Amino acid sequence: MEGKRLRVLLVEDSEDDALLLLRELERGGYEVECERVDTAPAMKKALGARPWDMVISDYRMPKFTAPAALETLKKSGLDLPFIIVSGKIGEDMLVDAMRAGAHDYLMKGNLSRLIPAIERELRESAERRTRRRAELAIRQGKMEWEAAFDAVSDLVLLTDPSGTVIRCNSKLIQYFETTYSEVLGRSITDLFYGQPDAGESIFIQCADLKPDQEDVRFPRLKGWYNASCFPMHPTESEHGFVYVIKDITKRKRMEEEKKLTDRELLTLYAVAFRLNSRRGSKRIMVDLLSQLHHVLQIDFSCIHLMERGALRLSASVGLSREFTEAFSQLPRTWPWVRELLEGRAFKADEISGHVSTGVAAAACAMGMGAWCALPLKIGSSAIGTLFVSHRSERVYTDREQFLLTSIANQMAVLIENHTLYDRMKEKNEELVRSRRALKEHLEEVKRANIELGRLNAAKNTFIGMASHELKTPLTSIIGGLQFLLHYSDLEMNPMQKEMMESVYEGVTQLKGIVDDLLSISRIEARGFAVQKRPVKLTSLCGEVRQTLLLPLSERDIQVTIAEDACSVPADEGFCRLVVRNLLENAIKFTPDGGRIAVSGRLLSLDELLPQEDSLRCFYREFPKNVEGAAAFYRLDIADTGIGIPPEERVRIFEKFYGVGDIAYHSSGKTGFMSKGSGLGLSIVKGIMDAHDGMVWIEAGEDGTGSVFALLFPLDNTCVVPLRGGGAP
Repeated sequence: MEGKRLRVLLVEDSEDDALLLLRELERGGYEVECERVDTAPAMKKALGARPWDMVISDYRMPKFTAPAALETLKKSGLDLPFIIVSGKIGEDMLVDAMRAGAHDYLMKGNLSRLIPAIERELRESAERRTRRRAELAIRQGKMEWEAAFDAVSDLVLLTDPSGTVIRCNSKLIQYFETTYSEVLGRSITDLFYGQPDAGESIFIQCADLKPDQEDVRFPRLKGWYNASCFPMHPTESEHGFVYVIKDITKRKRMEEEKKLTDRELLTLYAVAFRLNSRRGSKRIMVDLLSQLHHVLQIDFSCIHLMERGALRLSASVGLSREFTEAFSQLPRTWPWVRELLEGRAFKADEISGHVSTGVAAAACAMGMGAWCALPLKIGSSAIGTLFVSHRSERVYTDREQFLLTSIANQMAVLIENHTLYDRMKEKNEELVRSRRALKEHLEEVKRANIELGRLNAAKNTFIGMASHELKTPLTSIIGGLQFLLHYSDLEMNPMQKEMMESVYEGVTQLKGIVDDLLSISRIEARGFAVQKRPVKLTSLCGEVRQTLLLPLSERDIQVTIAEDACSVPADEGFCRLVVRNLLENAIKFTPDGGRIAVSGRLLSLDELLPQEDSLRCFYREFPKNVEGAAAFYRLDIADTGIGIPPEERVRIFEKFYGVGDIAYHSSGKTGFMSKGSGLGLSIVKGIMDAHDGMVWIEAGEDGTGSVFALLFPLDNTCVVPLRGGGAP
């Protein structure tokens, strides 16, 4: 059977005595683990090296003694059984050793009590260790409880049945700014109320098993508290109470703040809700003031709006008739009114001293006290004022002023929106009336256009018929005059001949007018078809020039034509009419000795696009109106005449339109001085439109004269390289 283990530190200088002792322990059933020392340093080292169950020491050794060993054991702090085993020793010495702390002693010659003594001391040592651990746990628990007790944020007190404080935590000491000695033994009612028998003491109710009292106020503490009471029974015969006082001041303030914030938000919401209201501005302002009275507990209020430079009363709630009449207009000379118009709020605890005597008397009769006035601003300008007041004598806080300022800003937007809405409504009604009148006018215009179309068709029919009917007699008259002048051999004096030539010239001009009227009539009626075939336009220009040699020579005007071999798909007859009209026009408005230049060239659409802005004045659809052509041929007829003002260049293609008076156009001293019928350029434009082409005017070189540009669309079969060259 395995023995009991025993760790023994043996303080002995004799090895034989040590072996004898160990043999006795083994006979007692112990498996001994032993170390022998005989000096204080060795013992101290052994005690610190490993754990031991007991110390057995000889009383006297050459370098050490039992009392010295016992002192060494005490200094180590270990609680080990200390047994003295010695030879002959005086009884007084043993008594001193026992008093010093030795647990037992034995004589080396009689070791029969060794095993029972060891077992007894081991048992008592274990009990001492258990007791120490329990005491340590109790002390630790007490420290932890006291730390937790003092760490509680609430005020905690323990009282006996009579209400005397027997314990409290540090938070209560902190709140009352006192000491434990001042609190302990004091009545809890006296501590909180300042008198031991306060009739309204909350602790009486708590002791009556009403454990939770809300929203309690104590005379000796600031703020709001919650008081709770719990019974305490430390023994069967004794009892007391535990009071927990919770500081709820912050919560109460937050609740009050929330109520105030909710009231403010409700007011702001009420203002914002009315921003989209369609009711009249007067009703809206009264509703807003009523909302202020209901939510913010305001007693008096009114709104003044700026009308024609004066602040006039627009809405009020709670004001007496006398005050309203006296306060109906705010004089801008009052200092606080000037501050309002400059955008600053004003508040005071009474109204007297800030207004006229009549207003102050009416305010006093109503019991008006503190008041505040705020500007109604849109941007930086004030459109009116908001005036609020209470009956109580108080001063508006900065928070209340900030809230009222926010409300005033929203009210200003609301009033401005309704003002704009009223104006918009008036404008809308005016617009409806205008649309109705416009509709009536459009109906009239429609009827007028129908009538105009009918008259225009009748006019074209008349012009065509008249022109056709006039051609036959005019042809006969011209033929008769030519015969009389050139072939009849009729003798006429100079006056008769001049008169006959004048008649011939007038009839010829009349025939030209009739031809123009007939052409324009056909163009407007779309009564002609374009017969396209390849035409060399520069050659055609040369042929037309030959027919105008007489006026050219009389006016000393030089015409140059740059020839090329390009053929253009066009109606030769109509092109001849276009060129003749343009050359005659150039001759009429070019001074004597001037020049006319005719030139042509091929163009692509990309070369035309840089002129888009100027060409759109003549053709709004450019370049869409010519996008289908493969290429273009441009024919320019430029003169050094009097030119055409830019603002007139588009209108000259209208029928019967002429630039300036006839004197302005009389640029020569011979023929071709008349202004003409105003149909030539209209005919030119009509013919170019029939060819899907374009005609426009540009300023000449150096800004003198004019350039008439004709643009003919080409197909791939007609594009021939240009060859330069000119002929006078």
